[in-house]
Amino acid sequence: MVAREAEATDIDEHLRALFAHTADPAWLKAHGLFVAEGRLVTTRLLESPRFRTVALLLTPTAEAAMAPALHGVSTDRRPYMVVVPSAELDALTGFRLHQGCVAFAERISPDPWRPNATARGLSVLLERVRDPDNVGSIARSVAGLGGSTLLLGPECADPFYRKAVRTSMGAVLSLPLFAAVPWPGVLAEARDAGITLIATVTDSSALLLDDVADQLGSGPAVLMVGSEGEGLSEQARDHAHVVARIPMAQAVDSLNVAVATAIAVYALRRRKQR
Repeated sequence: MVAREAEATDIDEHLRALFAHTADPAWLKAHGLFVAEGRLVTTRLLESPRFRTVALLLTPTAEAAMAPALHGVSTDRRPYMVVVPSAELDALTGFRLHQGCVAFAERISPDPWRPNATARGLSVLLERVRDPDNVGSIARSVAGLGGSTLLLGPECADPFYRKAVRTSMGAVLSLPLFAAVPWPGVLAEARDAGITLIATVTDSSALLLDDVADQLGSGPAVLMVGSEGEGLSEQARDHAHVVARIPMAQAVDSLNVAVATAIAVYALRRRKQR
């Protein structure tokens, strides 16, 4: 690990430009990078064999707290590390950083999902889920509740957007991610492969989620979740084997998409494990 105490004026222009774009997702994506912030998420990034961390900017306090993870990075994967006081860290990035730590890593592009090769357990497919906080929260729930894969359909927020990575608590770094392309042809491929497609809706005519879970076999299944406003498209619903809903009290007609997805994954996984 290359480490040095640094004044802001000592940092070379390449790193200065990098740190200045911490909150600029378009610039980061154009340069093939993403940001992880916070000690826990950064630790999980350093420990992940899937991603290469290229630079770290952190305070002395964060450096001390993360010492085991920092020393555990192999020689050939060591990022450049700059340690500065908290005030200088904030000045370099332009805002107050969570827990005095930010990491920059090389991003990867999710591979296209091939149902025959990668389908197992319960996967979650997102269509037009545009809020990065929701994408991150869903990734965390899928990973934490035993889902196998997160499939990204059209118009979804970038899972490596800074807020998505942070909200997922690093789950996007370990959960298998695939692109659901071509759309909607990949849904027909899934049906042909014998994968059960479950559409989630708010329609009162849909089956209750527990009833769908009771009927679910042991084979692979995909829970399809739609956008925060419009829900699933007709294309997605038309490909579903079954349409399911969470029973709601009359005072509320729907739940936040991340909350609803967590409930659905829990219910379906619990029944499949019986």
